[in-house]
Amino acid sequence: MSKSFMSANATPTPREGDLYRVIELQGTRFEIRYGYYEEIDRKHKPMAIYPNFAETPTYTSDGAPFVTHMQEPCRFYRRNGTDTDEDCSTCAHMQQGEELIGICTCVHNRKRE
Repeated sequence: MSKSFMSANATPTPREGDLYRVIELQGTRFEIRYGYYEEIDRKHKPMAIYPNFAETPTYTSDGAPFVTHMQEPCRFYRRNGTDTDEDCSTCAHMQQGEELIGICTCVHNRKRE
C-alpha cells in the first residue's frame, strides 16, 4: 500500500479542545472535548475530558445529580455487584446514562429547593 493512501485514511490525532462528542441526557447537553486532566498528562495524546460534577454539580430538572463513572463515591455509596472498585460506576444508585455519564438516584443527593 502506498504511503499516501495510508496517510489519507489515517485517523488524525485529536488536539486539545477538539470536540470528542456531544452527550444529551435528560435535556442537558454536555460537550466532551479532548484535553488533559493534569499537566503531567501532556506527554501523551489528549483524552476525552468529562465534566467534574463533584466540583461543579449539575442536576436534572427533577433535582437528581449527574455523575461520572470515575467519580469518587459519596457517603451513601452502596456496592452493586462484586466489582472491587469503589466509584460511582459500581454504586447501586448509579443510573447509567450515555457513555460515562449517569444520574445518581440516591434520595439523599437530590437538590433541595
